[in-house]
Amino acid sequence: MTSIGRTKPPIWFWIVGILALLWNGMGVGEYIRQITMSAAEFAALPANQQELMIDQPFWLTAAFAIAVLAGFVASVLLLLRQRIAVRLFMVSMLAVFTQFGGLFLFKGYWDMLSGAEIVMPILIPIFAVGFAWFAWRCEKSGYLR
Repeated sequence: MTSIGRTKPPIWFWIVGILALLWNGMGVGEYIRQITMSAAEFAALPANQQELMIDQPFWLTAAFAIAVLAGFVASVLLLLRQRIAVRLFMVSMLAVFTQFGGLFLFKGYWDMLSGAEIVMPILIPIFAVGFAWFAWRCEKSGYLR
């Protein structure tokens, strides 16, 4: 029997870890883009998207921030093979469900989405669950210290 954190992870561990880092890095980038948006950039958005952003409560923005920041830090810690990554991926996943649960309660959110735009609200929770499950399995397999 090997001790915790002494089992050498397979190549797919590193591949998934890097994908998690890239995915969550894109989320952090999108969050920063939204909170630093200029008035001109905001004015260029469709009216229904502007209305949704104006009406959005603070806790929804906070859930977005927690989701992407916890996911990004969890990805870094996963690549460093730290067990705390599992807990941070769980926090990220719960924040994702809070964020999207809140968004779907807002009137007009589904009406605002068209074609390809509906993909992200579906993919984001899937990735959040997938990364949390992956980190949990890595902890159980002894890849994390």
